[in-house]
Amino acid sequence: MTLDLDLLEVIFTNEGNDLRTLTENKTVMLVFLRQFGCIFCRETLDDFSNVKADLDKRNIKLVFVHMSEEKYGDEYLEKFGLAGEEHVSDPDMSLYEYFGLKKGGFRELYGLKMWSRFIKLKHGNEHKPEFGSIRQMPGIFLIQKGKIITSFIHKTPADRPDYLAIADCKCK
Repeated sequence: MTLDLDLLEVIFTNEGNDLRTLTENKTVMLVFLRQFGCIFCRETLDDFSNVKADLDKRNIKLVFVHMSEEKYGDEYLEKFGLAGEEHVSDPDMSLYEYFGLKKGGFRELYGLKMWSRFIKLKHGNEHKPEFGSIRQMPGIFLIQKGKIITSFIHKTPADRPDYLAIADCKCK
């Protein structure tokens, strides 16, 4: 899928960089997070802090998209050792919609997989209204020169993809 390059030019990260320029210069792993109060969102951030060095070796630039104000993005990325990573604040969730990420229904949000994984996690739960929609589903897109190379669209928030396989374009 080729993205609208004009649109990518007007999407800016917290560092003032537009997505088009970032995808022209490097392969970007665009990570759409759920709301920061979600236990699985925090698991994702923890996972990325653990694979960050491997992604750097692959010359992959991480850019996170979240539904919160920029200051919360800064706070949560720092909390998980990702303070240097760029992020995009998307409180109206228009980027989520543009990239085809849906809202979860009952099965996705409250199914057996969700509960079984929820019970096993160590991060706790801290839902606050400023963190965004609890129904928004996450996703990951590997983008190069304005084209999506590969993607992972979560079926449930509890999905835990192999980020290095995505970086190596080994999953779709």
